Amino acid sequence: MQLTKETELPEKFDSVIKPWFKTKMTSGFWTLADGTSLHYRYAHHSAAKSIIVISSGRVECAAKYAEIIYDLHQNGHSVFIHDHRGQGLSTRLDENPHWGYVEDFNQYVSDFGSMIDDVLLPMLNENYVKADHNATNTEALMLNHALPPLHLLCHSMGSAIGVLLVKARPELFAKAVFCSPMFGITPPLPPWIANFLVRLGVRFNKLRGKRTSYFFGQSDYSPTAFYKNRLMSSKLRYEIFRRTYAEQPELQLGGVTYEWLNASLIAMKEIREQASKIEQPCLVLYSGADTVVANEDIEQVISDFKHCESTLIPEALHELLFEKDKFRTPVLTKILSYFSP
Repeated sequence: MQLTKETELPEKFDSVIKPWFKTKMTSGFWTLADGTSLHYRYAHHSAAKSIIVISSGRVECAAKYAEIIYDLHQNGHSVFIHDHRGQGLSTRLDENPHWGYVEDFNQYVSDFGSMIDDVLLPMLNENYVKADHNATNTEALMLNHALPPLHLLCHSMGSAIGVLLVKARPELFAKAVFCSPMFGITPPLPPWIANFLVRLGVRFNKLRGKRTSYFFGQSDYSPTAFYKNRLMSSKLRYEIFRRTYAEQPELQLGGVTYEWLNASLIAMKEIREQASKIEQPCLVLYSGADTVVANEDIEQVISDFKHCESTLIPEALHELLFEKDKFRTPVLTKILSYFSP
């Protein structure tokens, strides 16, 4: 198994991973029916064990996942990722591009389905199923044995989107992995106060004819010093993340809005209530020192999933895929093992 080590990163990221990401991956934009343009990237592997489809977290984008995509590809997998609406290089939805906004999480889910149907599957048809030119719909492609299995890899908010997509379209993925899933969040205030403020803010914005505004205490993008961050304990990976966003300011996204929080609360409630209906095989990896998402909600959902394996990573922070090697290596080893035939 080939995984990038922290000791290699200072030289390897700039000399190998970054050029590979920019020159070896197919990239483009797909315009949806509502005019939203979504950015995507695809790394093809001619002898792929599987096609791994990534659903990233809030604030994240394809560029942040360069090291992860590279490692997955080096271990024999094709990889597809898109930037969710309102973040990364995809269309920003408001006059302030830093606002973290979505009206309804079902928009993310619908977008994701469209990216698979209209972008990914046609590419896979061209790359893997050239002999069967009549297989044009999703079901036909998925049933064609020439196509490697599709697997879903999600992080945080991307896990909430991923679960909702799996529930809506269980035929898409053979297996799913949810890392530090956003099945509940840890608010800075007591939950009842935070929920009250969210509902109040949404109502107030409607009354004054304003589409959205920042939740209390949120602001435009501002990089947090490493020692204050709650995301990862790897200083090297954190510096690469922040440097990437400094070099491409268009990737930057600020804090959450009342409307995004309201939509996320509705989505997480639906996930917790509907978890027992998810029959897809899945693996949940979550962090012992996470202060972003709520582990008690994750554990409730784990207990309700019908075919679920789970592992708690003690002492790890929220972003398992970007953590120190002592956390990241066993996490990626487990993911790759789970996705192997």
